[in-house]
Amino acid sequence: MNWDAIGAVGEIAGALGVILSLVYLASQIRSQNTESRLAAVTEWTNQWNGWTASFADNPQLSELWVKASWDFLSLNPAEAVQYSAHCGRFFRIAEGLHRQFSQGRLEDGAWRGLARTLEDMALLPGVKTWWTKRSLWYSDEFISFVQPLIDSKIPQRMYEPQPSPTASA
Repeated sequence: MNWDAIGAVGEIAGALGVILSLVYLASQIRSQNTESRLAAVTEWTNQWNGWTASFADNPQLSELWVKASWDFLSLNPAEAVQYSAHCGRFFRIAEGLHRQFSQGRLEDGAWRGLARTLEDMALLPGVKTWWTKRSLWYSDEFISFVQPLIDSKIPQRMYEPQPSPTASA
């Protein structure tokens, strides 16, 4: 065997080593991207769960939410601030999840459930009033998604005050 043949075998072995290294690197990057997506979605989901837990843990906040969701303008200034903070938090979380979905990081099935919740919230009269005052806090893409929901004329029944059972007796 001459030196040229040995050199050619060495170059082939080196090229195979580079190719295998690139395949391994691509596999690691793909795995890291998947983990990053999962971490981002988990973070947004944890924020969503924290937002909903605040109502379960605080009956006064739940009462304020129901009252304000039907008539935002009836709130006193302190109630308006508290309601606005929770609406703002809700829509900021929804905007983050919408971004994750738009970028392909959130599965269709998971987004559909969240989007339906957002649709229900957007139909509440108090939320509609709040949104008209604060929608400019959000990205144009998110506003384009939410505004048709806000403009919808579908009547909302969620949190609708119900007559007491003894009132009809």
